[in-house]
Amino acid sequence: MKSILRFLLFIAIAALAVSTLYFWRLSQAPEPSGVAMTTAPYKLEALAALDEEFIRLVHEAKQSVVSITARQKVSRALRAGNGLQPLRLRRQWEPEPNLGSGVLVSREGHIITNVHVIQGASEIDVRLSDGRVLPATVLGVDPMTDIAILKIEADRLNPLPLANSDNVRSGQMVFAVGNPYGLHETVTQGIISGIGRTSSEAANEFFQTDTAVNPGNSGGPLINLRGEVIGINNAIHTHTGAWQGISFAIPSNTVKRVFEDILNHGRVVRTWLGVESNPPGMVSGTKVAGVLILAALEGSPADKFGIQRGDVIVEFNGKPVNGLLELRNRVLETEAGQRVVVKLIRQGRPLTLDVTMEEYPGI
Repeated sequence: MKSILRFLLFIAIAALAVSTLYFWRLSQAPEPSGVAMTTAPYKLEALAALDEEFIRLVHEAKQSVVSITARQKVSRALRAGNGLQPLRLRRQWEPEPNLGSGVLVSREGHIITNVHVIQGASEIDVRLSDGRVLPATVLGVDPMTDIAILKIEADRLNPLPLANSDNVRSGQMVFAVGNPYGLHETVTQGIISGIGRTSSEAANEFFQTDTAVNPGNSGGPLINLRGEVIGINNAIHTHTGAWQGISFAIPSNTVKRVFEDILNHGRVVRTWLGVESNPPGMVSGTKVAGVLILAALEGSPADKFGIQRGDVIVEFNGKPVNGLLELRNRVLETEAGQRVVVKLIRQGRPLTLDVTMEEYPGI
């Protein structure tokens, strides 16, 4: 009798184990195709938290971005008459608006924008994120970098800090905020596509980004994940007049220097090195990348500190120099009185010179 009971107990335990294993395996099986899973296979909470942080970042940044309307007086001929009388022409001066963007950088009401946004304007209005529209005055402009500094009189302002743009790297995420086509507080997102882009028409280098910007975004900020301004949106590469995936921003270190010079001196103080070189600035026939010096101008910093004809400058102030345009931009980044290290090749041998920069006498 006991053996029968033991056998029945064994059967019951085995059946319980098999059924438990069956239902466990069933619970691990994937959902049939077309049926929504009850549990997401990714960290939904983490994504939601990240999304919330982006929303918070954008909300804070938008409070510091302004829309700019610049009006200039233009002469227009207006026809008067009903067709039965001789045609009469009269002149009337009417405001012609130009739309752009800007960013507040101080609680005192200083705004950074582009020169081409306000160029030739007789009236400049600034629209804040809270809807206030205020007149702005121009404190100074620097056409070489296309940076203009405006000033408004207002309280309750929320400026954004200027970041150290030397820390910007290709691939990092950025946001652009501005007024494209008059659409206030438009936010777009992308990455830094490239750094150190140059133009023969500008006195600075640029960040390249795939962040969508369009006419009206000019002068608005390019912002990093810390909510800092790393650049001022300035131009696009396009065959249509609208954004085609490539836009350019002026690095914040360039902007900061122009801003401080205009506040402290009323103008931008520029330095010079005083060398002549071939337009390409490259050393042909050798493996050396640099700028071949044809002459050091008499009385220039280059002349005073020993740069000679035939020298090849390969590094300036800790940054490599691959051409004349890069050398020019490196010089423009310095300040009068600043001591810089110039590395060069002289007769095949490396040489290092200490050069003290001076203000360019032609400005």
